[in-house]
Amino acid sequence: MTDLRDKVESDRGIIKMIQLVIPGYRGYRIKEDLRIADRLLREELANRFNIAAKGFEGARKAIAKRNAIDLIEDAGDLVTRTNSAIERLRHAEQGYTGISPDYRIQESELNQMYEWDLRLLNLIEGMMKVANNLKDTARTMPEPDIALELTNALQAIEDFETIFDQRREAIAGLTIG
Repeated sequence: MTDLRDKVESDRGIIKMIQLVIPGYRGYRIKEDLRIADRLLREELANRFNIAAKGFEGARKAIAKRNAIDLIEDAGDLVTRTNSAIERLRHAEQGYTGISPDYRIQESELNQMYEWDLRLLNLIEGMMKVANNLKDTARTMPEPDIALELTNALQAIEDFETIFDQRREAIAGLTIG
């Protein structure tokens, strides 16, 4: 995946280019572009995550059809947590601070938000692979193997939630990370 910060920067129109040379406005324009890049990245991540969610839902249905009672709860929990994570990702804080805020978010902090979101890409791509594998093999795969795949997917969701919480806490100024 290309770095969207570079794409947003290269796609600046004439008005944004002019804003870059106006004293006192340059910093705002740069930060706003970083927020835009982060929002675009999060939208792409949410779209990819949605593909994983559909795979997990397909696996849950296959598990239910084979009456694997011991696995249904984990499969349902996985679907629920995945959908919740997608919504958190879509509606995450952007680090917007307005014209005259009490607390200013610096360019380095906006870049850190982008980097956290970029780290989520590997987790989501891994979950997409697990979801597709589960969806395709849940009817025939031995139950212990399905249980292991579900455990791994739930751990990946937990890892996602941990990184996402660190991001949220840093934006709120609760931790420095």
